Amino acid sequence: MCRRAIAILAFAAFIGPSVGFAQSPAIRGPGPVTVAFDGGLAAGSPGAGPAIGARLAFDLNDRLAIETAGSWAGRGGGADTVSLNASLLVGLTRGDRKAMPYTAIGGGFYRATFHMGDRRFFGMMGPQYAGTQLVPVAGMHGVGMMEGYAGSGTWTEPWSGPTWDLGQMPMFYLQRMGVVQVPSDGRWGMRTFGDPALSVGGGVRMNVTERVFVRPEVRALVAFADGRSLTTGLFTVGLGYRF
Repeated sequence: MCRRAIAILAFAAFIGPSVGFAQSPAIRGPGPVTVAFDGGLAAGSPGAGPAIGARLAFDLNDRLAIETAGSWAGRGGGADTVSLNASLLVGLTRGDRKAMPYTAIGGGFYRATFHMGDRRFFGMMGPQYAGTQLVPVAGMHGVGMMEGYAGSGTWTEPWSGPTWDLGQMPMFYLQRMGVVQVPSDGRWGMRTFGDPALSVGGGVRMNVTERVFVRPEVRALVAFADGRSLTTGLFTVGLGYRF
């Protein structure tokens, strides 16, 4: 009997720490790290489209958190964008509440890609224009069509020749295109622009359980280049988990 009691005590002493360690996260509750996946809508020039993204955040205290986020958005036919940013999230209430409104401000990188052969841009130009040089004309939403242009950048003198309307492309990008030549094989390729961006907005984190939350949010992404700016609205709903 004594030997059996000693064996039972030895077994309990062996498994006790393991059981306690396995249960400790539940005892401690969720930690400061959260991950979330978003879906929603991006709106603004050159168009609206679906948006998806992912976020990783670390709570500094009950009101402040640091977040890194990345998102992709379709911007209508022939265009899409990618954004990467880091933000400071500031809770507007204190304590462990079911819903926590917050504001966000940060900065990062914003990249826009245009498929130049899409019908919204140059896709309607026929083979009769092959070899024609196109140059952005200052102050207008289009490009001038000319032959033998030796310069670069944007045409700033009064323009009286033929033009091609590019109303679907934001002036923010159009005025930075430089000289474009119509390809003889019809393969326009893509143009990509990358710019620094400011991210501002806010939302509400609503706790479903102690660890799972839903977070609707609105953000404005403001890209900057050459003294111009372009603002995109991002409306998302995220599903997150707290570790």
